[in-house]
Amino acid sequence: MAVETVEILPLGAPHLGMTRAEMLEYAASNVDQAISLGDTFYTLLFAYVIAMFIAGRLLTRTQYVIANIMYVAVMTMTVFGFYSAYTTQNHWGANAGLNNTIGSEIVMGTCALFAILVILSIWFGRKVRHPTSELPQ
Repeated sequence: MAVETVEILPLGAPHLGMTRAEMLEYAASNVDQAISLGDTFYTLLFAYVIAMFIAGRLLTRTQYVIANIMYVAVMTMTVFGFYSAYTTQNHWGANAGLNNTIGSEIVMGTCALFAILVILSIWFGRKVRHPTSELPQ
């Protein structure tokens, strides 16, 4: 008669002082935070584009530079928060035994897309301030 071995997953991480349910709850709250930061990113992106379209030509160079510095600073914090939330979710999800965590290449790809969108929005703001012959007369 053969004896069959069965792998038993622990119900938590005693060395961390957390149960599996607590780790899953923390991972889920990080996903919610990342989704919220993604929403914030798109809201700020389109607010900047609309503000530049409406008032871009009226801004002085100093006002334009200050607005761009504030915009880039806030967007950078938003993207880093997004990255941090998904990275933390992956960590706690893996500790809790989840196999369906979001791959780091997807998170990095999304952050790269966010960076490209910020660069394009600043390019758009510059084109609005300094129209060229590309625009119809």
